[in-house]
Amino acid sequence: MMNGALTIGTLDGANIEIRDEAGHENFFLFGLTAEEVESTRGHYDPAKIVAEDDDLKRVMRLLESGHFNLFEPGIFDSIIDAVLSPSDPWLTAADFRSYVQAQREVSNAYRDVEHWTRMSILNTAASGKFSSDRTILDYNRDIWHLPQVPSNQG
Repeated sequence: MMNGALTIGTLDGANIEIRDEAGHENFFLFGLTAEEVESTRGHYDPAKIVAEDDDLKRVMRLLESGHFNLFEPGIFDSIIDAVLSPSDPWLTAADFRSYVQAQREVSNAYRDVEHWTRMSILNTAASGKFSSDRTILDYNRDIWHLPQVPSNQG
């Protein structure tokens, strides 16, 4: 963000703060909402999602075929298993179609050089909140509870 990079992400963790600071118009959102995640848990069926989405089905077939790892068989097996697991905590398969759409939005925005540059500049300008000083102070206040050491700068 401090280097002008634009975020494509879900509304979790730091992404919520990034979107608040940079503005929703400078953030590419994808994925289920928190409410949708909660309503999906308990009956999540990634195999069904894969079967019903031709693009995701092709991605999974390529991964399963070893297309990307001819010289390292099995290296992606844990990823394949995670995506297909009904207990996947990130509901990866459920977010796939939304991610593809967000990536199209990114591609369209990138073609408009003036618009992309403006978005990048606004991201950089909004990044001050994410300094390491603020982060460490927040961690100390919320987690560590250590006494502050006075600065020796005079």
